[in-house]
Amino acid sequence: MSRRILHVAAVDYTAVTLLTPQLRRLRALGYDVRLACRRTDDRHWDALREFDPVDIAFPRALRPAAMLGAARRLARTVSDWEPDLVHLHSPAASLAVRALPSPWWPRSTRVFYTVHGFLHTWPPQGTLERVVQRVEQWQSRRTHTLLFQSVEDLREAQRRGYSGHLVLLGNGVEDDWFEIPPRTRDEQLQLVFVGRLVREKGVVELARAITGRSDVHLHVVGEALPSDRHPVGEELDRIVREAGAGDRVTRHGILTRDELAKLMEGMDVLCLPSHREGVPRSVIESLAAGRPAIVTDIRGSNELVEDGVNGWMVPAGDVAALTRVIGRVAELAPEDLARLGARARESVDPARRESQVLDRLVASYANAGVPPPGTAGSM
Repeated sequence: MSRRILHVAAVDYTAVTLLTPQLRRLRALGYDVRLACRRTDDRHWDALREFDPVDIAFPRALRPAAMLGAARRLARTVSDWEPDLVHLHSPAASLAVRALPSPWWPRSTRVFYTVHGFLHTWPPQGTLERVVQRVEQWQSRRTHTLLFQSVEDLREAQRRGYSGHLVLLGNGVEDDWFEIPPRTRDEQLQLVFVGRLVREKGVVELARAITGRSDVHLHVVGEALPSDRHPVGEELDRIVREAGAGDRVTRHGILTRDELAKLMEGMDVLCLPSHREGVPRSVIESLAAGRPAIVTDIRGSNELVEDGVNGWMVPAGDVAALTRVIGRVAELAPEDLARLGARARESVDPARRESQVLDRLVASYANAGVPPPGTAGSM
């Protein structure tokens, strides 16, 4: 008997990068898999054709009218296709979809939500974050399973009595990231940032931190989307231009997974100075590739990096501290950086391999009564 699963992501390019291996694995197990997300360009949309994608644009900002409109379009897709399970990957989608009246959903459709990182911090800061946290807690009653990437998010949800099945899924990378060869650094430290070009990712602080260093070359991978709040691409370019550092900063735009892996071969260190994260996949990829990481001391990132062991930790938003750390890293002897790289690769828990994450996901589906077709327990 066919088992239908509809995955709901934010945008096509993140779906290509982060979800494609998962969707293909589920399809190989016999599930009928579809995807709903925002279409941004033909290149990424075409890469998702095999999953019969539906163009539904959930906004990244908390815009109730737009969120509700997208949720209603998703509800019509669910009503037409009648999946056994809807798996949400976007915070905005999860808030809107779970707020819809129950009669809008087929009774048998279960709702899963992978918490890539709540929209709030712990403890919630300010009125808006407290409201969002309360809504998340209330909506957990309308969610069969919450899958957590972050241990901190899971423990806080358990402590506060969130409903539904609360499961630590984690986050992982494909095995071939562990096969990227080591690199001996040259005169310039090759530093890479991977993420959306929005203020909360800390890329503006990073640009200010490196502009005075002729021995650092920054590679920026990513772009802002039209729906993103606080895009900073133009500000980034202005900072670099005014500092006369244009020859030491390379913008690569959005790369495919294979393109990023190839770029990583020439990198020494990753820097992700975010203000908020779940458990960042880019950091796991960097560590698995044997490249230490500079991160901020925030949820998710501090679950991966131990200061001075497999990378370095700085306070979020602290340009001076980030500048000092980058300077120390740039002055490391090649053999010292190589030792840190070896420790970085060793530090990646086997549970961070994507194959194990997918095993835990399928086990959660089976626990919800949606096992792979043809296995024991299928109806």
